[in-house]
Amino acid sequence: MSASSELPPPMNHVFVDFENVSECDLTLIGTKMASFTFLLGAKQTKMNTTLVEKLLEHAASVELVRLASSGKDALDLALSYYLGRKVLTDPTAYFHIISRDKGYDPLVEHLRSRHIHARRHDDFSSLTFSYKPREKPAAVQVVKPAEGGDDLKLVLERLRKSANNRPKKKATLLSHLKSMLGKDATDADAAQMFEKLCKTSHLSLGAKGAITYHL
Repeated sequence: MSASSELPPPMNHVFVDFENVSECDLTLIGTKMASFTFLLGAKQTKMNTTLVEKLLEHAASVELVRLASSGKDALDLALSYYLGRKVLTDPTAYFHIISRDKGYDPLVEHLRSRHIHARRHDDFSSLTFSYKPREKPAAVQVVKPAEGGDDLKLVLERLRKSANNRPKKKATLLSHLKSMLGKDATDADAAQMFEKLCKTSHLSLGAKGAITYHL
């Protein structure tokens, strides 16, 4: 596949329930096409110094969210909120929740039912990123209207005006159509126009070859 038909790989957005999983794989921080959102509970007052330094080193791709108050499922709800915001702005991305809390699974299932790439990981060991290039949307093919529409309109106008002099037989009508289509028209052009008149229900051919007009 040529590079011109591909878009950059999708982003991988990682949301870490730091109350539940405090061990972080530092080698993943700063990975290309990946962002990290760490959510800390209100009572979490300490973080590993090495982790903090790593986060600061890659501040452009890291967000640190600390809840102001604690409560049942408070961090779960906050994580769902931040994930939902990111889904709205980057719906084709891949979304990862790092938590052993299976309470996130219904959220993941719901996102998948909406064709959103989402997965929960118990820890960082199972976290992998997708770098598959996205294909550009296929170009919309514009279907041009069939040629000959003006000719059909012209023929219909002339046939309507000559109600008393319309040919009664197919052979006569074919000759008449050929003259209507101009000096460069061929027998094949006349036959094609005859078929077009039949297909558009403007005329019908009887059993004995008599023509009935429906103009």
